[in-house]
Amino acid sequence: ITRDSSAPTTVEMEEYVATFKGSEYFCYDLSLNPIQSSSDEITLSFKTLQRNGLMLHTGKSDDYVNLALKNGAVSLVINLGSGAFEALVEPVNGKFNDNEWHDVKVTRNLRQVTISVDGILTTTGYTQEDYTMLGSDDFFYVGGSPSTADLPGSPVSNNFMGCLREVKNLL
Repeated sequence: ITRDSSAPTTVEMEEYVATFKGSEYFCYDLSLNPIQSSSDEITLSFKTLQRNGLMLHTGKSDDYVNLALKNGAVSLVINLGSGAFEALVEPVNGKFNDNEWHDVKVTRNLRQVTISVDGILTTTGYTQEDYTMLGSDDFFYVGGSPSTADLPGSPVSNNFMGCLREVKNLL
């Protein structure tokens, strides 16, 4: 069989979407491979009709990252051990719980934190004091947790209801 190299080639990418109905979540045990990082990048896409829900969390006590939907806005809370950095990204019109796909990107380099939604709405700030390392040997939750209201820094008490795709964590 020969192939004409001038003929166009179509490659179809298979898309993986996780659907959460409020009681499901992914949980990764970090006890054997703990996170110790001074820079991080987290990206994901979501769509939902719900105003509140936990999308991602790792850490405990005063060393954690929490990403959630709060009243239709994207909420990020990061604490490296000396006080939390909190950001709330809201669209100009409407809310993010419009059942359309939205892309979230969180980057951290030492104390500087940037969150962008749909590549347009961006908030940048700094964590408090001099701590620059994120450490977690606990669990990494995606889409919810067994007890979301009890997670440190969690602005919401319920798990995510909707769809998540392309969740990438470079911690």
